[in-house]
Amino acid sequence: MKKIAALLFLIMSVLAASAQVDSAAKAKSILVQPMTTTAPAVTPAPKPEKKPYVLNVPKDRLVLDLNAANWIRHNDANGFRTRYYSRGLNLYGMYDLQIKKSRVSFAFGAGISFVDIYNNSTLYDSTSGSGGKFTPMNNYPDTVKLNKVAMTYIDIPLELRIRTNRDKLDQLWKFNIGFKVGVRIDAYTRTIYKTPRESERDKPYPDFNLFRMGPTLRIGYSSFNFTAYYGLLDVFKTNRGPELNEWSFGISFNGL
Repeated sequence: MKKIAALLFLIMSVLAASAQVDSAAKAKSILVQPMTTTAPAVTPAPKPEKKPYVLNVPKDRLVLDLNAANWIRHNDANGFRTRYYSRGLNLYGMYDLQIKKSRVSFAFGAGISFVDIYNNSTLYDSTSGSGGKFTPMNNYPDTVKLNKVAMTYIDIPLELRIRTNRDKLDQLWKFNIGFKVGVRIDAYTRTIYKTPRESERDKPYPDFNLFRMGPTLRIGYSSFNFTAYYGLLDVFKTNRGPELNEWSFGISFNGL
């Protein structure tokens, strides 16, 4: 009986020891097993879309130029001299076309231009084939209050316009280069004498060139600009008068 009890005790001890070993092995396996965590996928932030440049009104549809205008003499012109206060005025209506939603646009239009060239001479329209000729006035300006050559043109201006972004004042800078072509619709001379006080106006003068053309420049901020023009064609027809070229610069007001 004692032997049987001792045998049973031995078997129970072996089973208990085996169970403890299995439990320790399982616990070690749990401790050793590394923890695996899945990092959340990072979605790249979408790139901001480039917004197209929008030309906000006004588009400079109405252009008013107030210019100092004059003629460049390429020879003595028989003593002909212009006055520093010669002037001109341009009034144009233009249409602005944006180029591919950029800061650049193209504009074209039409309008009227007036040029008054004050001078010291009388213009004679020669019928002998030699063309127009200026002859200085006697006692100018003592006896003459005003003497000018007046020209009127219909112009077709073209401009390539470049604009900046609007600033804090909601205004922008503009840089415009262009070219204009004009056709003369009127030309006359006007003289006002001091004593006796009388006025003379003479026309027509067929020796003047029918056309004019040349490059233009306009630079400014908001509705205020500086403008310039140089005429490539002579004021008179070839061999029909002195060699003269028109130029002008001034201020320009743009709107609408």
